[in-house]
Amino acid sequence: MKAGYSPEYLIYGAGAIGSVLGGFLHKIGRPVTFVGRGEHFRAISENGLKVTGIWGEHFVPAKEVQTLPSKNPDKKFPVILLCVKSKDTEASAIDAAALLQDDGIMVSMQNGLNNWEALARHVGEGRTVGARVIFGAEIVKPGEAAVTVNADDVLMGEPFLPVNRIALDTLRQDLARSGIPTRTVNREEIWAAIWGKVLYNSSLNPLGALLEVPYGDLGNNENTREIIRIVIEEIFAVMRAKGVKVAYRDADDYYHYLLDKQLPPTVDHRASMLQDILKGRETEIDALNGAICQYARTYGIATPYNDLLTALIKFKEKKKAFSSIPE
Repeated sequence: MKAGYSPEYLIYGAGAIGSVLGGFLHKIGRPVTFVGRGEHFRAISENGLKVTGIWGEHFVPAKEVQTLPSKNPDKKFPVILLCVKSKDTEASAIDAAALLQDDGIMVSMQNGLNNWEALARHVGEGRTVGARVIFGAEIVKPGEAAVTVNADDVLMGEPFLPVNRIALDTLRQDLARSGIPTRTVNREEIWAAIWGKVLYNSSLNPLGALLEVPYGDLGNNENTREIIRIVIEEIFAVMRAKGVKVAYRDADDYYHYLLDKQLPPTVDHRASMLQDILKGRETEIDALNGAICQYARTYGIATPYNDLLTALIKFKEKKKAFSSIPE
């Protein structure tokens, strides 16, 4: 892959985040192919993709929506953006690996822990890129994805070994040029960033999903603030045991950063976990609080609040799934 090369992107998982990334890359003239399923994917295949929200509007006509299988089913891509839910990472990484060029990169544009390790198992550490995505997006209706909030830049980095830097740098430049603020960071910084995102998601998503309220309501109530504080303390205990370094001094430092800096721009945002439950889908709880609980058991650390949130979300998943079954 030479400097100045114009890569073709594969969006593997054309949900809300994948639709935004693919739609914006299309906006700057990059070739984009989508892989997806369900009503939204059918709608964009037949009627085109509309992206709306805080970063403006863009429309990809149906005739320009490239999907797999295509006329060339053996085609391989230099850059694959994996945008599936964490529960689907393992199976999707296996499928997507067959579509990646030998010198290509696969980028995890996902929430939660253990996704990067799954990619590395199937494409190799030298082709795995980790990303911290902290803008919010949702499917407004089939065929339309909206960017609802942005808390910080998209960060990308090499979590294990050096990768094709021309491919990575080109992706960064393309995302930034399309209107998605993006930076590349070093190995230590990308690991710190994903754990920082886990802190954010694990503190807010389960509570928002269980109580069915936006983030702002959680920060405005003293009872939910106390739950958030203890959840954060438990996660910091696990991070200390694992030797994970983040940008915050301790649990109290992050707790105040969350309330003072991260919550204000996202007060109206509803967690994707809530959206999953309302649609009868499994959530990413196992890659968030559930993963924390697993690590905690390994180190003999008690995490009762994270255990409880995980159990309650799993109950609500099943309750909603059963209630969706017609009699």
